Amino acid sequence: MYFRKTKTKYNFDIPVKNFEEKYKLIVKIGNALHKFGCSSLRVETYIQDVAKHIGVEVACQVTTNTLNYQIEDPQTKERQVILQYIPLGSNNLGKLADLHKKIREAFKEGHDYETITQNIDMVMNKKLIYNEFCIALAYTVIPPAFLGLIGASWITFSFSFLMGFITYLITKGVKRFNTSKYTIEFYTAFMCAFIGSVCKYYIPELDLIELSLASIILYVPGLTISIALEEISFNQFNSGSGFFFNSVMIFLKLFIGVYLGMSIGTFFFDLSPDSYINELPKWMHFFALPILSAGLGVVFNTKLKDLLIGLFLAVIAFWGPMIFQENIGWIFGTFISAFLITFLSIILSKWKNVPPSVYLLQGIVILVPGSRLFMGLSHQFNNDPIIDNPSIGTSGLLMFCAIVVGMLVAYSTYYPNLDNRDEVI
Repeated sequence: MYFRKTKTKYNFDIPVKNFEEKYKLIVKIGNALHKFGCSSLRVETYIQDVAKHIGVEVACQVTTNTLNYQIEDPQTKERQVILQYIPLGSNNLGKLADLHKKIREAFKEGHDYETITQNIDMVMNKKLIYNEFCIALAYTVIPPAFLGLIGASWITFSFSFLMGFITYLITKGVKRFNTSKYTIEFYTAFMCAFIGSVCKYYIPELDLIELSLASIILYVPGLTISIALEEISFNQFNSGSGFFFNSVMIFLKLFIGVYLGMSIGTFFFDLSPDSYINELPKWMHFFALPILSAGLGVVFNTKLKDLLIGLFLAVIAFWGPMIFQENIGWIFGTFISAFLITFLSIILSKWKNVPPSVYLLQGIVILVPGSRLFMGLSHQFNNDPIIDNPSIGTSGLLMFCAIVVGMLVAYSTYYPNLDNRDEVI
């Protein structure tokens, strides 16, 4: 088993009494960070910095669903090995930001073990920032905001509000079952596609495929892909590939759900073929983008002030590739956009004292191949290219390469020597 070993400096900055408190503190911080969606690379960085402050040697391995530690006190030679299998994180960016601040505060002010653990527990038990009405509203407006960016007919755009609210109801209902974390994407996609088929039976002008895709766009794993890209950029292939294949599985569940829902709907109803018509004016982009960005922020529990700052990165993600598309090419535009989004998210995170992923979400979700592939598919579905369309796969691969390199260049520009970077805490 591979473990990453820290370069430990023995600075006893906080009054941790004994070795048991030291290793429990490391485990508690690592588990909390992982639970709220912190990337594996950043969890390891936190653990290294915590170990440096409390004076222990730590070798750790963090993947998508494992957290393994080997902790040793260099003075007493006590050692503790902890192997854990844990579920995937929840991508709760509001709690992740609070946890980051509490950890920094603890080490700067010299809190004892009891105070630190109490503060961590307080963050973990804290209620969501937004109430159920705001969350339901976010689910409702995300599909029409998505259609506002890619274009649709007015009738499809109008029905997307209803489908967004239905998505919210389905999500709340499915989450009551223990297996929902494995099947929620499939059931949501299947039921939205079938309900869309019923709507199209009575209103033939509806674009069923586009309506179905817009209904499930929230489940496109943009944040998971962005984390995978970050991990792979720094040769963290173990955790990076885990996040990437998790994204692939989500795509498969969404695709199968939509395909089966439409197939059953077509079997029961004599549906007319879809025809893509864009009746939405271009100025709709200026309203749709902030609404989509805000909706994503609410669903991922992002604080309002961070949500407003992250909107700037969403603007770069959407218009960046378009600016360079006619002259240099969309690949260069995607590379520059990925670089700017990543670089600015690091700067903004240092300024506001939050993890970079809080700001990276709103930009990279719009830029990553997942969401852009779904945008392309919604325009191409008339010839059923979800099964046979080589250009979609090629463009997705090129986007993937451009984003990976753009993120890597941004990190290497900000941290010329990653091993001697600024401390997280």
